[in-house]
Amino acid sequence: MVKIHDISIRDKLVLMLVFTSVLVLIVFLMVFIFTDVESYKQRKANSLVGLAHVIGTNSISTIQFQDNDAATQILSELQNVAPEIVHAAIMDRTGKLFALYSKPGADGLTIPDGLKVNKYLFTDKELYVSQQIFDNNVIVGTVFLESDLSELRDIIRTKYELAVPLFFVAIIFSFIVALVVQRYISNRLLALVATMKEVSNTGHYKESIADNGKDEISMLSNVFEDLMKQIMENQRRKDEFIGIASHELKTPLTSIKGYVELLESIEDKQPNKQFARKALENINKLEKLIQDLLDVSKIQSGQLELNLQEFSIRNFLDDTISGFQMISKTHLIERQDQFNGEIIVADRQRIEQVLTNLLSNAIKYSPGEEKVIVHSSTNGAELVIKVTDFGIGIPQEEQANIFERFYRTRDTSIHISGFGLGLYIAKDIISRHNGKIWVESQEKGSAFYFSLPLMIRQAAPDV
Repeated sequence: MVKIHDISIRDKLVLMLVFTSVLVLIVFLMVFIFTDVESYKQRKANSLVGLAHVIGTNSISTIQFQDNDAATQILSELQNVAPEIVHAAIMDRTGKLFALYSKPGADGLTIPDGLKVNKYLFTDKELYVSQQIFDNNVIVGTVFLESDLSELRDIIRTKYELAVPLFFVAIIFSFIVALVVQRYISNRLLALVATMKEVSNTGHYKESIADNGKDEISMLSNVFEDLMKQIMENQRRKDEFIGIASHELKTPLTSIKGYVELLESIEDKQPNKQFARKALENINKLEKLIQDLLDVSKIQSGQLELNLQEFSIRNFLDDTISGFQMISKTHLIERQDQFNGEIIVADRQRIEQVLTNLLSNAIKYSPGEEKVIVHSSTNGAELVIKVTDFGIGIPQEEQANIFERFYRTRDTSIHISGFGLGLYIAKDIISRHNGKIWVESQEKGSAFYFSLPLMIRQAAPDV
């Protein structure tokens, strides 16, 4: 079942406007029908009261002379004058029935208990009128009239028959108006939401929100834009600090590494030699981290340059995989090639950095496994390289985020070391080569792909 808070702002505005219009229309129609019915009832009551007064005036002499036939004749004229009259009766001063008229087919006369003299009374189907007859300010009798209200029922039915189609036409019209009116509000909000999503997905905080209004939506847009400017400034300062710190750390670390390498080469005794080797391994890790931080700083400042050159894919894979296999003691790197001496134009060192990072991650995140597969093939004018492991996999909901800076999956960030920079750098390097990088992962194992444009050699023209 769809919940109201799950509906988009556009649909909420449309529903709100349509609901308000329908509610107002219902109230208007009910008031219109009610006032029209009440007006008819008042006119009908006044008409019958006047008719009863005329009958009473014409019946004075018949009552005085006890001429029942003449009184009955007067009442019978109602069949032509007021055919809606069901019963008409004249009572003498003692309340005894003096003359009676009944419409053909009508039931017997029944005078309601609540009917008072010189008053009228409405029931569901009838209108009753009572009017006293005066002669020189002396009461000589009373006239009672009972009228059928079928005309009123017809009026009400006609009103509802008119109101129902009018109601549906009004709903359609209000829906159209709501669709047009809501755009002024929803389009601005949706534009703000779209910008927020774009910033969240890409991290490009330079996105501008154009809203020149002075209402709350404009205030929200301005606050969000100010917030993005603050984030950009904070990022600039952070990147500047990372760049300076990384650069300043690189020089002393190089000296430390040199001394430790020298110490490890001249030391023969154990466990001193083992200590020196462990120190050197950690220095290499720290050196890799500093290099990643420098790369990130260059990416953020737009200073990451590429040294493009032609090279053979096969030679590149031979050198990179064989070099990495020498330092991998736990996994066998298996190759699967499907190409024939293709050439690419790229920065070989940077592409090697990407492939090395993917191999390192494949081994790191597949503990206890024995192999990693590197599959390379051509797809039209593209080279596609896939690195497959058989490890812990990446949850589907996190796959879109793993190429973000400093992002690490929740399940692995605790017990596997790393800073979440390698894939971010790899994505930027591949993007600068006009390529693509993506991941496919199930519950067990992951496959990382990257593609690069192939260099198409033109055939020599015939002489």
